[in-house]
Amino acid sequence: MTPSRSPFAGASGRGRSRPRRRQRGVALALVVSFIAGLSLLVAGLVLTAKTDTRLARVHLARAQVTALGDGAINLLLGDVIDGRLSQTQTQTQTQAALPQARYVLGGVAVSVLALPESLLLDLSSASAAQFAALAEFTGLLSLESGQLVARAVVHYRDGESSMAQRLNSLEDILNVEGVNRVTLEALRDYVTVSRGAPAARADVPDARVFAQLRQCSPEARAVREDMLAPAFAPPAVSGAFRVDALIRQDRDVWLRRRWVRLGGGRDGLPWTVTRTEPVRMVPRPS
Repeated sequence: MTPSRSPFAGASGRGRSRPRRRQRGVALALVVSFIAGLSLLVAGLVLTAKTDTRLARVHLARAQVTALGDGAINLLLGDVIDGRLSQTQTQTQTQAALPQARYVLGGVAVSVLALPESLLLDLSSASAAQFAALAEFTGLLSLESGQLVARAVVHYRDGESSMAQRLNSLEDILNVEGVNRVTLEALRDYVTVSRGAPAARADVPDARVFAQLRQCSPEARAVREDMLAPAFAPPAVSGAFRVDALIRQDRDVWLRRRWVRLGGGRDGLPWTVTRTEPVRMVPRPS
């Protein structure tokens, strides 16, 4: 005799299948979420690796141009002291008065210029009028604004004895009200800050000297194929120089700048490095 089938059996089976479907749906959602999270994690790791690789390349490039710049600066200073600068290393015979040369080190072109500090405006002793004239020459400030900033710098430097602040580096003028980073960068190639007695100079820099300094700036030299500066005879110098090395790598030009004084220094070298600026890339003209 065939057993009778409960009328509720089919309904009960269908009822049990629904929770199973829900469980499978939840499991699928969990798997998809896990895969998505894993994909994000992998993408983050790949991005981090790419960023680290780029940073490593930048650090390597900076280390290379630093070594090339320092090496070329040493070569130029050695040639200046030994009198070995020849016409093959400079553009013209008249340029021997402005120590500069072009070297090829490891297949990389490096042009070095030793600019006498006596050509630069010394912020440790410059008057407000001289500072204002330079600010106006750069085109950064009007004559009136330049005079206001110049008076602020001089007051910061020569104010009342209890308020006077010694300028130990060019960056110290950022402490002056009205001077910002844009002003600093605009003046950087025209000024110096003496740590002892003011730099001896034949005359006070004027618009003609400022124009010569502009032609010697890293930006002006970078657009020239040989990266050398135009020839002009500087005044008598006291052995203090700002030495700029321009290093061309591919399409980029880097600047390594050192301030030196001729005379016995450390490590047995016949010159003393008084300041070294971090290597930086020369901005391309717009």
